[in-house]
Amino acid sequence: MKGMSEKTAKPIIGRQVIAASSSLLAATWIVALASIPGAQSYREQLASGTPANQIITSYDSMSLLIPITMVFSWIITSRWLGQRHIAATEVDPSAMRLKRPWVFWSWIVPVVSLWFPKRLIEDLLKAEGSDEAKSLIGKDTLIWWLTWIGFALVNNVGIVSAFDAPVGYVPIRPELELAGACVLTASYLVWIRIVRALGD
Repeated sequence: MKGMSEKTAKPIIGRQVIAASSSLLAATWIVALASIPGAQSYREQLASGTPANQIITSYDSMSLLIPITMVFSWIITSRWLGQRHIAATEVDPSAMRLKRPWVFWSWIVPVVSLWFPKRLIEDLLKAEGSDEAKSLIGKDTLIWWLTWIGFALVNNVGIVSAFDAPVGYVPIRPELELAGACVLTASYLVWIRIVRALGD
């Protein structure tokens, strides 16, 4: 049944992956820009005596955009990479160092998520065989991966710093949000080149 569903399912194409990635980037910038008035509103409400756990800003609802678009992008991208994995191993069974389940899980399993996705992408680029794809292996894939990891780390800094925060601490950090959006933009610019090189 699984094999039949995979064969009858409409294949994901590169343009859909770029669209999903673009939605994540757009959401990140929307949240980053919303964090500026959001932080100001938080300070004003705190100064007026509103308890911290009762403060609500427009940023709070906007911030939900990132996990929603991230999950959507992860699903679309994983399905597409799964298709590329199948195509690569049909031509050469030894082309991929990682088994197909890692196409999906490598992004979220702790520790291995720090290098498995990069390994997966580089193997796919090598298997694709074009000069354009091969030229991206090395410097470009390293830049893409380091900026993606940087985006994840910047996002986590704000979460960690909120623990044991002093009284009056403003958990909305525009400087971190804007830094994360800039780093993700750098990652995205290389990522779309990778997707286009891998083709549909």
